[in-house]
Amino acid sequence: MKVSIIGGATGSGKTTMILDLAKYLNSMGEKIGVIVQETGEADYDEKTLSELGIKTKEVNSVCIPCSLDTDIRSNLLTLQEEFNPDTVFIETEETVLPHKLKADVERMALPETELLPSILIINSADFETKADQLIEYARKQVEGAEIICINMIELDTKEHISNVRKLVQELNSTAKVLESPKVREVAFLKMLIV
Repeated sequence: MKVSIIGGATGSGKTTMILDLAKYLNSMGEKIGVIVQETGEADYDEKTLSELGIKTKEVNSVCIPCSLDTDIRSNLLTLQEEFNPDTVFIETEETVLPHKLKADVERMALPETELLPSILIINSADFETKADQLIEYARKQVEGAEIICINMIELDTKEHISNVRKLVQELNSTAKVLESPKVREVAFLKMLIV
């Protein structure tokens, strides 16, 4: 079972990205599971989930790290035992550091589990272009992410997107930085789940 941890601010497009990835993987014959930290932000359409055969689990906690050892582990094991998905997406609340959550899940040593690179989704138009203007958790998310997806570029100027990319690369020179088009082609989606 592959596990992909996707984080980012509210409104950055995490849910839509997960649904796009799930639709693609489902079309390739994969079974998909989704774990959502329930804070009322995520909007997964039950009809779409049902059509794709996607199973969901909610983590009802204010803070993923606080409930990690029980809720995340329990939900991953339950999904694995009851549904046996090929891929599970964990959508984190906006202040959670995806790379830290990935390290915590690695320490759980779950059987037959492969962790994919941690992904940070940022809304280009809403993202600051100066490091000293970033909220602390946003800076730490950028610094630790393995893949950074600059999302909603169709709503931003080329100059601002360029400045966002520059800041992101200054803060994290090792991350794969991608600009996400509104209509995501298979080649783009594959870059997120390698």
